[in-house]
Amino acid sequence: MSHQVICLEVQLLNKEQLNEHYRLTLPTYCLVEFAERLINKVHKARQLLEENNLYEVIVKTAEVNWFYGLTNRYHHSMTSYLHVTSTKIAFSGQLPPNKEPHFITAYINIDDIALPERNIKSVILDKKRVPLVLSLIHELEAKQEAFENTSDLYWKLENIVSPIRDLDDKCTNVLTTGCDELLSNLNEESNTLSVQTERLELEIEQIVLRVIKRIFGVVYGDLITHIDTKNRTASLRFEHAYYYDKEITFSGTGITKQGKIGKRHQSFSIKIMAERESV
Repeated sequence: MSHQVICLEVQLLNKEQLNEHYRLTLPTYCLVEFAERLINKVHKARQLLEENNLYEVIVKTAEVNWFYGLTNRYHHSMTSYLHVTSTKIAFSGQLPPNKEPHFITAYINIDDIALPERNIKSVILDKKRVPLVLSLIHELEAKQEAFENTSDLYWKLENIVSPIRDLDDKCTNVLTTGCDELLSNLNEESNTLSVQTERLELEIEQIVLRVIKRIFGVVYGDLITHIDTKNRTASLRFEHAYYYDKEITFSGTGITKQGKIGKRHQSFSIKIMAERESV
C-alpha cells in the first residue's frame, strides 16, 4: 500500500547562492510516492544512522517528482536525494546542467508522513545487561568529569574576559600593544575551552546512546514507553538523553492516549546502577 506526500517550501540548499549574480530557478513543490521501495530506503538509512553514530544519511532516490510553476509541469530528468535523520526526512535535487544539488525541501517528521505504524517499545531495565556496559560507563563518567572541569574553567575565564571586552569596546583610548596582546590571548584561550566543551558534550552523548542501545535496545526516533516504581507511565518519541549520577534520562515529544505524536515534552529517568555498585 502506498500514499502520496506533497512537500512545499522548496529552498536553495546553499543560502550563499542568494548573493550570486545568477539565480537558479527553484521547483514549486515535490510530489513523493511513498511506496514500499522508498519506505525501505528510509528504514535502511535509519539503520545506518544507528549503527554508525551518524547525524544524517543521504541517498539517491527516483521516487520524487519536482513541479515547476514557471513551466507548469513536472520535470523528470532530475537527480533527487533523500535526507534522513533519526526523526525527520527531506528531499533535495538538481536540475541539469548543475552538477550538485542546489535545492531542498523543508525537513518533516517521519511520523507525520504516516509510515507503517511502529510499535511502541517498552523501556525496562534488565540488570543482567548492565555488566555489558560497565567499561562504557567508566569512560562516560571520566568524560563527564573532564567536561565539568573544562566548562567550569571556561565560565571562570569568561567572567574575566567578558567585562574586559565590554570595556575595550567602550574605551576611547587605543589599547597598548601589551594590553591588546593579553586580550587576544584571553580570547583565544576562551575559544579553545569552548570548542573543547562542545566536543566533550558530543562525545558524552554518543557514549550515552551506545549504553542505551546495549541495555534497552532503543535509538533516537523510536517510540518508547516506561512505567516507573510509582506506576506512572510516560510514552514519548525518543529524541534526547543524558546520564548523571548513574541515572539515564530519556526525553522527547509525548505520545497521546490515541497513539499519536503530541505536542508536549515528556521525560523519565531510570537508575541503572545501585549506589553501592562501582564502575
